[in-house]
Amino acid sequence: MSRLDIAETGLFVAMGRPSNSRYQAVRRFACRNDITFVLPDRVYEELTVDDPEVEDVPVDAAIDEGWATVAAPLEFSEPIVSQVMDGVQRYIANVDDRPADEVERTDAALAALAAQELSAGAAIEVYIYTTDIAAGEGAETVLASEGYGDSVTFVNGFRFIEDLRSTGH
Repeated sequence: MSRLDIAETGLFVAMGRPSNSRYQAVRRFACRNDITFVLPDRVYEELTVDDPEVEDVPVDAAIDEGWATVAAPLEFSEPIVSQVMDGVQRYIANVDDRPADEVERTDAALAALAAQELSAGAAIEVYIYTTDIAAGEGAETVLASEGYGDSVTFVNGFRFIEDLRSTGH
């Protein structure tokens, strides 16, 4: 894999259900560009519920259709994974003016997955799709400090979806 497209909870929430035009625009984009969005396992857990009453979870539809998948659990034994996770949590905490231990680990998991795949050579370019500006900017900043600045791009999830809809993709 040379390109890695990491998606977070907010992107899937913003897309809505499979019948929604936002969801369909992202699906078309992924299929046309042969992209599979990879979700950290923490993100997948946020998007799914363990309730037999809930059917047709949008992220499961995307997985079934082949344009989304769930990553293996992060390898916290790899120092880069823990360093990046901690760094992004501190970055978000500073931006939001709150203690780092109150920052969702899911937001930091986006950058940690990127670091894991970049350091292993499994990816040479990473796109992080998130609706959380601090998480996206934190990922870019912390990964740049680890030497991956030219390899990582934060994609604002809201703007991405709106651009797709406005251009008819």
